[in-house]
Amino acid sequence: MPSAAAYFRAAALTVALSAGALAAVNAAEPRRRSSSEVLERMKASREGYDQLLAAYEEQLKSQAAELARRRALYQQGQISEASVRAAAYDVATTQSHIIEVQQWIFEDDLALTELVARTGPPLRAGGYEDSALLVRYNGQTAWSVGDAGKIESFFLSRFGRAMPVSARGQTAAHDRMGFDHHNAIDVALYPDSDEGRTLMQYLKQAGIPFIAFRGKMAGSATGAHIHIGKPSLRIASPR
Repeated sequence: MPSAAAYFRAAALTVALSAGALAAVNAAEPRRRSSSEVLERMKASREGYDQLLAAYEEQLKSQAAELARRRALYQQGQISEASVRAAAYDVATTQSHIIEVQQWIFEDDLALTELVARTGPPLRAGGYEDSALLVRYNGQTAWSVGDAGKIESFFLSRFGRAMPVSARGQTAAHDRMGFDHHNAIDVALYPDSDEGRTLMQYLKQAGIPFIAFRGKMAGSATGAHIHIGKPSLRIASPR
């Protein structure tokens, strides 16, 4: 079976191919640069990460079995402790790669979910919509990520725990996809929970725009969350 290093090189290739494909789309004429084109490339990137994650998980099973075998042999005095440490290092390395790819998948799912949600008509200034899949509010208060502390302080005082921010401002996924997410944060809350409803009520009263996703969107594995910020992501040049 290929080594962890080989899979890591495959991960880098996956990222490079994704960025290259999106660069080609953004370099095309504006009339050809549709959201559907970007969506298809995002899905292809997501599928590559799924395959990479499956490969790492399979490798981890093999490495864990080898580590258990060496530990048993060490207890019998047949191999050195260094041999056990080497196997343990391989396991730890693959586990770290799995965590990294899972984060890539999570971030890409957020970007993909939000792109799908933005295919609908824009809301008027101050408009509010509550549908089966999402809740969105086009608040007009001038807001930026720098103001997030006020929202987090409110949440902490109300619920006694930190607000579960899953993406703060621009992430690597948004860079790869060519999306401007600098003035937005994502919060890992179900909109219809007590915490979700309270947060949305606070945002609406403050005039802060948001989009709350109730569940999985087509083409994405992302669960429910609340996106705080303007309800549209512009397509920018990938970095």
